[in-house]
Amino acid sequence: MPNKIKVTATPNSLVTKVGDKVETNLNLRNLGQTIDQLTISIEGLDADWYAIPVSSVALFPNDEDNLKIILEPPKADKIRAGLYTFHIQVSSQTNPEEINSIDMSLEIQAVPELEISISPQSITGSRGIYHIEINNPGESEVNIQLQCSDPNGALKYYLQSEYLTILPNRHSQISLEVSLEWLSFFGGAKDFSFQVLAIQPEDEEGKTVEGTLSRIAWHRMISQIRLPRIQLPRILSSLLQKPPEISTFEAKSDDRIDFELNWSVKRSKEVKLDDVIVGSHGEVSVSPAAPSSYTLTATNKYGSVSKEIEVEPRLVPKAQASERIRASLSLSELSCQAGGIPEVITVQMQNLGETVDKFTVELEGLDEAWYSRSASSMALMPEASEQVQISFHPPKKRGVKSKLYPFAVTVHSQNAPNEVTIITGQVQVLPLVEYKLKVAPYRVSCRRKGKFRVGLSNSGTSDAHIDLEATDLDEGLKFKFKKNELVVPAWNTIEIPVTAKPKKGASVGQKKRFDITIMSNEISGNSQTVNCELHHNPLFGSWKTIFRIVRLIIFIGIIGTLIGFLIHWGGGFGLLRSNPGTWWNQLVDNIVDTFSGWFSK
Repeated sequence: MPNKIKVTATPNSLVTKVGDKVETNLNLRNLGQTIDQLTISIEGLDADWYAIPVSSVALFPNDEDNLKIILEPPKADKIRAGLYTFHIQVSSQTNPEEINSIDMSLEIQAVPELEISISPQSITGSRGIYHIEINNPGESEVNIQLQCSDPNGALKYYLQSEYLTILPNRHSQISLEVSLEWLSFFGGAKDFSFQVLAIQPEDEEGKTVEGTLSRIAWHRMISQIRLPRIQLPRILSSLLQKPPEISTFEAKSDDRIDFELNWSVKRSKEVKLDDVIVGSHGEVSVSPAAPSSYTLTATNKYGSVSKEIEVEPRLVPKAQASERIRASLSLSELSCQAGGIPEVITVQMQNLGETVDKFTVELEGLDEAWYSRSASSMALMPEASEQVQISFHPPKKRGVKSKLYPFAVTVHSQNAPNEVTIITGQVQVLPLVEYKLKVAPYRVSCRRKGKFRVGLSNSGTSDAHIDLEATDLDEGLKFKFKKNELVVPAWNTIEIPVTAKPKKGASVGQKKRFDITIMSNEISGNSQTVNCELHHNPLFGSWKTIFRIVRLIIFIGIIGTLIGFLIHWGGGFGLLRSNPGTWWNQLVDNIVDTFSGWFSK
């Protein structure tokens, strides 16, 4: 075993899940008698499984350095849970035969799946309140969107919250109110099944749970109606005279550069964010250049409340020169695609001192997953120059957006720690739109019009400008979008309602199936389509049914009119009820007299 390189890793047994990061700290020591440049490599794992921010380090004799290795198994179907072994190998550039390696292990645990349940499973009546419980057995928080649908579009849904964030090893419960549409209120007993879908941003299928709302006959519902008891409050003024309440006021950020301030206030007459008047519910984007605080103040005639939050952005040092170190960048501005081909710049360093010195190279302002260095340190003779390459590869993940990201490269002297040279630059993440078009439910049955929900998920780094349109093969439907010109922000999902209604025969006609195609056109030319079905079941199968009903109504009207005349000829309803015999005799006499008069003429 080589004895001029010492390598240790802490820990050497790692545990993670697919898509999660895990780190190990590598300690390197030069046991030789000369300055050496040590190169680090990994064998036994695919290159997209790990990131080595520094691929080599310069060490004086008996000098040591620490560096971090990041492992992140990518999300792919071929990756299975289990134990993976690999080796970290360190070699000398002065003497390539000097090699040392350590054995490592990486255990990939199975990702626990979300668990969703509904209680109660079934409710009888025209309205029901269900409880949806979602359990997150994993070790990381998950963001979930809930969607409700039923095949016939006969139900209405009121979710307590459509979007949820569930912490690791926790569960969340929300209420769901399901009620019948007004047309579905009438009819006999019937079971209406519905489905609740829980979707994660990275999961296309999601988890589903089904429930049932059982309708009873409408005439039985009336007998179950109970009017609430009305009681006057004893102390009405104490309930109304309340100061405002700030329900939420928080700051969120994915990159610690841009922050979203969200707030919600109750019972307020005026709300101010610092000195600016805002609404009681809203959000605003801020990009502070230094740690800042924001104050939300709500007032009404009964009092005033305020709440303050602080945000700490990621700071980038300013450019600075040193008498011992000269440093420059081959490019101060570069552009690259998130998740695309890396872009490389070169840091040129020169030792302006009079003694041998070791210089460390660090990058500030960006996350470590964004870049890697060919070396973290260099040993230079007086007036000597050397280069360090920095490869920029912004990850394609939530929070990375198309904009400029500033950074700073700092070069420190080991002999004179106060001597620092700072050079600045910026990375432009190029625009990228990647979106998915969905529709739910796939099949809708209706009498007059069907309702669909069109979902657009943008997993790109820039906003997507999308136009929606819909057609059917028979051109027999009219479509109405709530909004057909949309802007879907980067890493966001929106849902647009759309209704489809037959152009002719909405109430009279034969049952018919319409094959619908919904198209989305993005401004850059990216178009997608999705299909769904509308099953139209008119109230009447043909006009014959309506004519029969009209004839029946006319017949019933004639019979009713005739009965009314007979009662009147007999002396009225009062006489019929009090003395039926007299009423009958009078009726007969009037009929005889009427007919006798006709024939005597």
